[in-house]
Amino acid sequence: MENFEESYPSIDEELVGFDDDAENILEYLISGVNDLDFVSIVGMAGIGKTALARKIYNNRIIIEHFDVRAWCSVSQTYNRRELVLQILKQITGDHRSNYVNLDYPEDILRKCLYGKRYFIVLDNMWDGKAWDDFLSCFPDTVCRSRIMITTRDEGMASYVKRHSDPYLLPFLNDERSWELLEMRVFQRGNSCPLELVKVGQLVAKKCKGIPSLIIMIAEILSREREASSWLKVAYDVSSYVSDKEMSMKMLQSSYDHLPDHLKPCLLYMGLFPKNYKIPVSDLLKWWIAEEFVQNIDTLKLEELSEIYLRDLVGSNLVVVSRTRSNGKMKRCIVLDQVHEFCLRKITEEKFMQLIVPYSYPDQPEEQRLCMYIQDRTMTSDFKESDQEFIVHPKFSILDHKNPFRLLNNLKLVRVLHLLDIYLDNSLPTAFQSLAHLRYLSIFVKAFDFKWVSHLLHLQTLRVRSSYIMISPAIWKMSKLRHVDINEFPVPVCEDHIVLHNLKTLGMCSMSVADMTRKFWDKFPNVEELRLHINEFGDHISDYSSSALMNLDIIFPSRLKCLSLTEIFLTDELVSSIAKLQCLETLKLSEIYFTGEKHWDLGDNTFEQLKFLKLHRVFMTKWSCSEDSFPCLECLVVRNCSKLEEIPDTFAENFSLRLIKVIDCSDSVGNSAVKINGVIEESCGISIQVHISKKDK
Repeated sequence: MENFEESYPSIDEELVGFDDDAENILEYLISGVNDLDFVSIVGMAGIGKTALARKIYNNRIIIEHFDVRAWCSVSQTYNRRELVLQILKQITGDHRSNYVNLDYPEDILRKCLYGKRYFIVLDNMWDGKAWDDFLSCFPDTVCRSRIMITTRDEGMASYVKRHSDPYLLPFLNDERSWELLEMRVFQRGNSCPLELVKVGQLVAKKCKGIPSLIIMIAEILSREREASSWLKVAYDVSSYVSDKEMSMKMLQSSYDHLPDHLKPCLLYMGLFPKNYKIPVSDLLKWWIAEEFVQNIDTLKLEELSEIYLRDLVGSNLVVVSRTRSNGKMKRCIVLDQVHEFCLRKITEEKFMQLIVPYSYPDQPEEQRLCMYIQDRTMTSDFKESDQEFIVHPKFSILDHKNPFRLLNNLKLVRVLHLLDIYLDNSLPTAFQSLAHLRYLSIFVKAFDFKWVSHLLHLQTLRVRSSYIMISPAIWKMSKLRHVDINEFPVPVCEDHIVLHNLKTLGMCSMSVADMTRKFWDKFPNVEELRLHINEFGDHISDYSSSALMNLDIIFPSRLKCLSLTEIFLTDELVSSIAKLQCLETLKLSEIYFTGEKHWDLGDNTFEQLKFLKLHRVFMTKWSCSEDSFPCLECLVVRNCSKLEEIPDTFAENFSLRLIKVIDCSDSVGNSAVKINGVIEESCGISIQVHISKKDK
């Protein structure tokens, strides 16, 4: 009935790895709700969205289930009238009639579809405007009609969502990648010679699960079937792509579609070496330091930067490579093709220039350092005073003990990330000329706050050092947002000083006497605090005389994340923590008890707590009610060697999604499994339980 070939590109590859995906989507298309519904297939360019949609479209079940079908490719630049006419011809099966002179083809299409069970595929949909243009053409009747779209943008898929969730098309795993590569090189029915299997599997793995890339590489391998040749391809897959310019055009269209504020963020990620797993927490701070993230409400910059990254992930230009136990992004990467595209754009737009690519071949890759220069004047002439210096981990420099000699003429440096290099003590002199620093991360033997007190633009200060020399001068740095130092005693803060921008503070060593409301009011917006309450000196046995007993301990009221280390956990302390109404994350490490090693939460309730981590908490028993953690999603129990079991009341917690047990007794692991069993039996859902131990 339809002339499908007229509107669909002539691709006859049968991709593997989509059988389960096709079955899942098919099941919903022929069942699901009675109303008109929209099904979105989402994935990056080249991952196989169109191939999967075609597989479904041509399925015999679909052909028999729906009265009429139509397919059209929308793309970024489209003509609404032409696409409506294209669908109309397929629906009516009349390709001879002259529809060109129709005044309102949308009305004709709507009438033709009314009362029919129709299936429409809108391939390569880009934005909400295109969707809004088409939606009025499709009548919403109770005939179980379906419209399926393919898109690279998760935001677009969310925009069109009605009943069904977007279907996120995953990358092929290594097994499926090899299956596809082998099939394309040796054709169906022929298998790979044994001497090529291992190197072939390596090539498949290097293709990162992208079907279109696997197919391109397969064409190269099929011409020269020798292990040595294949090995060369494996170690530099991107340089062997035959249709690289087409790939760049596809990525250019994705890039052009990005909002302007996301473009510098993506290009910045291209500065990292290929396949580098970028730490998300650092990346967001770097974006803020570079002023890529701007908001009238400066307190929300971190939240906004995370939204930026999620938007880039949603556009399928960035991939999350690792998540935290609480589900947040931990590391991300840009895939090879996107990385190459970014480097091209960086050069074209003079965004940044690679100036000093030094490397030591014998140095571990993760300990190397890479340096880039950013010219904000956007001119081709090198003016040393107008340059900025960006440092990222990956490659080394020749004088790795003193990189500051390279900074002498770079007065506008904003970001220095040197946490992976042990520096000498030339810091005081080096920092004098770096007045524009916004992000500083260093590893030194000794550190004095006075060295950086003149850096009035500094937003992030991270220090790893054996000896910290404190100074009240730190509180003069009013732009500070994040202070992350391995451990330091909090210096005296003058009464008139208030650090409104400070969001993260740690690791602080404080006495209870200093933890007053007056003190915390100097940091009214602190959300994350890492703290050691120093009440015992070197004598833990002095607990009975500690100020922790019988005191109402005060914490900053807006805390979202609290980490406590090396303290006695008293009822008074637990009660103070439970009063924190915004607290979402609690981490307890090296925790002691007096008398009976029993942590009884009593009637304390942690209203908003979502993540609880217990590391080396020296208790034998733990008691809590089903109301103690009403919103808890993740529980991590690590190295709690004396603990007998996790309270069975966690089985009454319907928000719980994950329990991780690491290096604990078998009984603790068994209790986690038991909790999952009870939840599964009572609610019909299963939580994740991860149990692991170090090899003895």
